[in-house]
Amino acid sequence: MTKPAVPGKMKITDLTPAARAAVEQKAVTGGWDGKSLGKLLSELDRWDQMAEVRKAHAQKIFMTGAIGCVVGFFLFFVVAFMVEAPLVALGLAAIPVAILITGIRMKRAARAIDLPNELRISLRPMIRQLSQDLHPDERIKVTLNLAGIDEKKANAAKDLPPGRNRSLKQNQYDEDICLLRIPLLDGSEAVLHLSNTYFKLVRSYTTSRGKYKSKTKWKKLTSVTAMLVPPVRISWEPASMQQHIDRRTERLSFVEKNGVMVARLDRYYKFKAANEPPADAAPAADILKMFVRLTAMRPRAAGGLQ
Repeated sequence: MTKPAVPGKMKITDLTPAARAAVEQKAVTGGWDGKSLGKLLSELDRWDQMAEVRKAHAQKIFMTGAIGCVVGFFLFFVVAFMVEAPLVALGLAAIPVAILITGIRMKRAARAIDLPNELRISLRPMIRQLSQDLHPDERIKVTLNLAGIDEKKANAAKDLPPGRNRSLKQNQYDEDICLLRIPLLDGSEAVLHLSNTYFKLVRSYTTSRGKYKSKTKWKKLTSVTAMLVPPVRISWEPASMQQHIDRRTERLSFVEKNGVMVARLDRYYKFKAANEPPADAAPAADILKMFVRLTAMRPRAAGGLQ
């Protein structure tokens, strides 16, 4: 049995073969029973926490190097020209530069092993809460993308009207996180689709003192689709749910598939951050409530999600 690893000191060899394959391939696919999937998501959760610890540590090293560079170059001129010790001055300037470079490399390495936060915030808690409602003889069909976005490969890029800025550029990144088909005890199927669209806005401008500066802002649009597929054709009762729909961020619809009417609820989130892609994700509690509300529309709703 694999021993639990301390976040930050966890290695790829600490993972089970299934979790190791998921981390290396940046994907999880196939059919899984609830217990096995829960165990896998638990391991990937610990791996993601380890990556977060390393990212935070790398950021501290980076900031230390950046501050050191400012101080170091100031001391470089003081020592070089006032004390007349150029080699000592060069050493003072080189040390913070080396720390800065180390921080940059550590940040890149941490990002390379990082997993989408939806795994930890949205999916694992949801599967854990649904464990008692899963059909014991059926498997959960999983398509999970763990690759994240590559800032060098935008799905779309364009120059926006700069206005008072020197330039205004926007890159768009599309990320399809997961598609889960979850068989429930009463014979129905819960379907979850989660996707993100990121917008990176880079604004370049000149200050009142004539200095050139650049700022980066990120916006993340998250789309969560929850569908409930009944085992037989039923007549839904949407009137009971209309008052619980937030029309600013949610949309209720019905679609016929394979002879049954499927209830669908879409919910949208918007997150913002500076410099880095937003770390926020749709809360698992919100996703569970989406399925509960769909279940409540069934005639004489019983069984399934509680």
